[in-house]
Amino acid sequence: MDLWQRLRAGIDLAAQHAAPPPGGRVGAALVLLHETDDGDVEMVFTRRREDLRAHPGQISFPGGRLDAGETPEQAAVREAHEEVGLDPASVELIGRLPAFYIPPSRFWLHAVIARWAAPHPLVPAEAEVAEVLRARLSALRDPAVWRSVELSSGGHTWAWQLDERHLLWGATAVITSVVLGLVDPGWSGGVDPGGLDPEHMLRPWEGAPPPPRQAAKLAGVAAVPLGTVEVLLPGALRGAPPTQAVAIAARAVQSAAESLLGAGVRPGGVLVLVGRGGTGTVGAAAAAGLAARFGEVAVVTAGPVGELPAATRALLSGVVARPFDGTLPTAAVVIDALTGAGIDARLRPPALDIVMALRHLAVPVVSVDLPSGIHPEDGLMGEAVTADVTVAIGGPRPALLAAGIEPFAGDLYVAAEGDPPLLRLVREGARAGWRE
Repeated sequence: MDLWQRLRAGIDLAAQHAAPPPGGRVGAALVLLHETDDGDVEMVFTRRREDLRAHPGQISFPGGRLDAGETPEQAAVREAHEEVGLDPASVELIGRLPAFYIPPSRFWLHAVIARWAAPHPLVPAEAEVAEVLRARLSALRDPAVWRSVELSSGGHTWAWQLDERHLLWGATAVITSVVLGLVDPGWSGGVDPGGLDPEHMLRPWEGAPPPPRQAAKLAGVAAVPLGTVEVLLPGALRGAPPTQAVAIAARAVQSAAESLLGAGVRPGGVLVLVGRGGTGTVGAAAAAGLAARFGEVAVVTAGPVGELPAATRALLSGVVARPFDGTLPTAAVVIDALTGAGIDARLRPPALDIVMALRHLAVPVVSVDLPSGIHPEDGLMGEAVTADVTVAIGGPRPALLAAGIEPFAGDLYVAAEGDPPLLRLVREGARAGWRE
């Protein structure tokens, strides 16, 4: 069985156990393979420009979001043509791997495998691609270039130090390891990425430059330096009477949701996810305020509604609320008020099940205080909500200012005291989001 037959057989086997993406945002990447004259195989990568908001400077495959009516194969080839000038006639499609979810980007990604039958010069698109890279599979089998990236939500994944300047990691490395496994199931000699020496275990996001600053997307919001955050909150909402603090925080969250609704994201109402703690009470108060203004508000609770605190139940008295039953209703904006600073362990059902179901909705998410699943000090512990906007109550928790959390927290705001409460932009997240 030759290389291409092995790839087809492996892809066909994987397809037997795969299900199509259940909804949400779907993208495709082209894995372009070229068999060299000496029997090796080259894989084509790109390095993204350093000034891009999403994944700046990282190594990736050509790819992007599916356009309306496109198949993953069509999207992958189109994106490669746009990004590096690939001639579509030069490739032979082998198949596609099952889609997998990338939490920081909130994408379901299809990897489309293709044989580059007629190689030709590739030209990077200046607006997006810094350079085109090629790596031989034989070089990727060399233990000297093996690296490991620790992901707190899923153990360790493979990475490769291609040279002094180029580290291959993240979703691109996950796909690369799968392709290597299809071509040569024993390529790593039984070594697991978690078993590498400590000096080969990396955290690439630490020390990375912040994403380029953009103008604040929420109406009437001004950016402030990180060092002035506490000055903006002289009374600190955490020290205010509980009822007053909830009201201030809820109006700030409501303001963020209204701004997203007013941006013409798409028609529909608001979905509020409510947990049993104080964050859930803030979410319930925001739901009540939005229901009074827009009418279209649905509330899904983590557990029976009757087991919520009395204050939360009272706020939900005029809103349709139901416990999570395995599905989430469609909406234009989601408010995540499942967990907050009181979290001390990984999410468990039903909150975990709600977070997993949220992957099916391709809509913006506003998180209250912290994206659910993020520890206030330790950061990512396991599965977590990936927010487009986080409204920190009484100032951002330490984890929200740590490296690597930007893709999960999105645009970070604080709720400052006032009537109405003011939203102050602390930091914009790494995703382009929904307002472009």
